[in-house]
Amino acid sequence: MPADPKHFLILDDEESIRQSIAAYMEDDGYIVYQAKSGEEAIEIVKNNRIDEAVVDIRLPGMDGNTFMIEARKILPDIKFIVHTGSADYIPPDAVKALGVTSSKILIKPASDLKVLCDALKAQY
Repeated sequence: MPADPKHFLILDDEESIRQSIAAYMEDDGYIVYQAKSGEEAIEIVKNNRIDEAVVDIRLPGMDGNTFMIEARKILPDIKFIVHTGSADYIPPDAVKALGVTSSKILIKPASDLKVLCDALKAQY
């Protein structure tokens, strides 16, 4: 494990998706937090140093777009990967301004979690 592991948040309302990503990322040396709602994820961001987040867009309550905008206000350096079931997802301008480009949007379920991990690592 690296001397200073990255802190990683998975925001998805599907437990099986959260669990599979969490297991993969923990094996890759990340400290992983999980949230099933945008509201829960904001609380995690308020109380922990989170370096990166994988964010589902369609969620009960606060959606993923709103979460990313609010999370960046709390942690100015947090980076995002969108992991959505919406094949036609186009980030709104406010989310694009956070650095979410087409290379940071993955359609779920990601067939190979290495793709997701590589997308995160490409941000550094």
